[in-house]
Amino acid sequence: MSVGGKNPSRTPARFRETALASGLLDAEEIDACEQEVSRILGNAAQGDAARWDPAVADCLVTREKLTRFQADQLLAGRRKLTLGQYQILDELGRGGMGQVFRAQHVMMGRTVAIKVLPRAKSTQEAEAAFQREIRMLGRLDHDNLVRALDAGHDGKVYYLVTELVPGIDLRRQVLKYGKLDDFRAASVISQAAQGLGYAHGQGLVHRDVKPANLLVTPEGHVKVLDLGLAGSVIEGESTQLGRVVGTMDYMAPEQIRSVDNVGPSADVYALGCTLYFALTGQVPFPGGTRQEKMQRQLNEQPVPIRQLEPGVSEDLCRVVDAMMRKAPQERPSSAQAVIERLRPWTPQSPLAMPRVKQGRSASPSPPPFPSGSSQGQELSTVEHQSTRGLLSEAEETDREGAQRADSQSVPSLSALGGAGGRWGDVLTRSVVVAALVAVTLAAVLWAVFGGGRQEGGGAELPLVVGVAVFGLMMVVQLILAAVKAVGQEEL
Repeated sequence: MSVGGKNPSRTPARFRETALASGLLDAEEIDACEQEVSRILGNAAQGDAARWDPAVADCLVTREKLTRFQADQLLAGRRKLTLGQYQILDELGRGGMGQVFRAQHVMMGRTVAIKVLPRAKSTQEAEAAFQREIRMLGRLDHDNLVRALDAGHDGKVYYLVTELVPGIDLRRQVLKYGKLDDFRAASVISQAAQGLGYAHGQGLVHRDVKPANLLVTPEGHVKVLDLGLAGSVIEGESTQLGRVVGTMDYMAPEQIRSVDNVGPSADVYALGCTLYFALTGQVPFPGGTRQEKMQRQLNEQPVPIRQLEPGVSEDLCRVVDAMMRKAPQERPSSAQAVIERLRPWTPQSPLAMPRVKQGRSASPSPPPFPSGSSQGQELSTVEHQSTRGLLSEAEETDREGAQRADSQSVPSLSALGGAGGRWGDVLTRSVVVAALVAVTLAAVLWAVFGGGRQEGGGAELPLVVGVAVFGLMMVVQLILAAVKAVGQEEL
């Protein structure tokens, strides 16, 4: 399948020919748009493919006969935009093991996600791993795991069909909207533990639990992704394929030592690292090379959570510490044990996820334990958006992503007021302080140089210096206020 690949080396056929050959459109739909474009550009423009074809494609997108992705593919000369009974609508993401598309079943009209193993990567080992993922997901059915709906191959292209979940992964949630309070963090991790516990009961160990593999919907429901890297403790399947499987920022020590000899406790460790990230906004061992991270996972302890976030409950910190013990036997014994340890902070129902940039609340609202109580006060602005990605990213460290996100953020005028108040308050305070310092210094200089008793410019010196000091003090104070505000921003 050529969807999402490189442009063909030959010149693409004209848009009309390609669109008709794709089977996505009929002649009447194209005719209607060509007539509209002709009224705007004139009939003579039909000979100019660079103007005419994109204009017709844009018209079809506007009329919702094509998606933008489909139009771009057809303009590039690609005719095949189907896989079996599924019509490709859009590309959602790419990863080490393939591409993910949003698609629709032609007869049923159901919108799904389709993971495709590209032909360029269809080695014998890759195909075996992909087919293993299909078999694994096919036997799992749990609310906190992404469900497999179908699978097959079209020509030489293998594909896996799963449910399409609205939401974003936990990594993006934290980097974009800020760290989670104790209750939301406990809710997310507890739900993930439920899904993982079910998988463990089926003889599967995930091996790559991390924030990027936990999908969180706007309502706070969690789905675990990427069980394709899982190893079966029943079948004894090896997933090494010549390398250590997993992400070093979240990898259990025993998994580093022996990738083929890990159990559910490795997922508990990774889930603890993920909870650490959700609460603090950084991985347990930020920075460094992969080898350095490996040594730190084996031998060091992370910075205590309360040193980074004093508002986190001490008891919750102890739960995280227990999940991240180096020795597997010292951790909670199972995913169910994790759920029990998190129960004091876990609400009866998932809490909606913030969809606006915010700082961590110093005193998060309590979870709605009593059945008669309200379901918690959510943020005033909650943006419900569907995810643009189903496939986890292959980054080695979340810290680098956090730094990139931080470098792109611009503080608002109200943020420049820091913890002290609004922009106007900062400006007023800066003027007063700068004026006092400037007047005091000018008075000292006036006394030293005798004010008007000296001839020449002596009398002007205090005034000039005072004005210069006033301006300098204003600049310094405003810079300090801005730095303080940025420092208080979450990630």
